[in-house]
Amino acid sequence: MSDEFERDLSKANEDAAQAREDLLAVLHGLNDEDLDKERRGGWSVRKVLEHAIHSEVLYGRLARHLRELPQPEDEAATVPPATVADAISALEHSRAALEDAIGGVDEETFYTLHVVGHEEYSILSLLENVALHDREHAPQIKYIVSSV
Repeated sequence: MSDEFERDLSKANEDAAQAREDLLAVLHGLNDEDLDKERRGGWSVRKVLEHAIHSEVLYGRLARHLRELPQPEDEAATVPPATVADAISALEHSRAALEDAIGGVDEETFYTLHVVGHEEYSILSLLENVALHDREHAPQIKYIVSSV
């Protein structure tokens, strides 16, 4: 295992974890009524969270595909969270599934790009996307709540 791989894997995991902590900090400041807040012409907080949860479920599935691992059979459909606590729980579950999908990844797989549809992904780029996605939606939720 190279130093570069250890460094890149650690940084990617830390960035994703920090971005998730920031998103959860926003959620901990909300009440259930905030989930229905929406800007005119935009998504509600609930819809943003449903999208974030669903996207992470797909990232976990993609990681399993890239690693040629079997897909989970017990995966439930993503539904809009009824409460803030439900959203937090769903995000914790989707993150645990993603971490399971990338746990123990080897160096070659971590860096190898695979064509998926019209895109190319590696485990590294997938983890970078996960962090960026949370970083996109945390301020979006704050903005929705503060502007309504």
